[in-house]
Amino acid sequence: MKNSTDIVVHINENLDEENRQSLTQQTNDLDGVLSASLTDSRPHLMIVGFDPDKTKSMNVLSGVQNTGVHAQLIGWL
Repeated sequence: MKNSTDIVVHINENLDEENRQSLTQQTNDLDGVLSASLTDSRPHLMIVGFDPDKTKSMNVLSGVQNTGVHAQLIGWL
């Protein structure tokens, strides 16, 4: 089983469904990311699971920000 850590990232923008799906896919494509999800009930909160042996939380956050959204790391799960 892979080592996994989950973080919560706050997305500032109000994204429509298409842009949420795109952001989720781009985040899932980041090196070391195991899963990324946004829900309709809390569209500003992204849960990202990653392998801490392959990447760091700040690298994940930078990857999310590099998609063009404004985002902050708000905590670990």
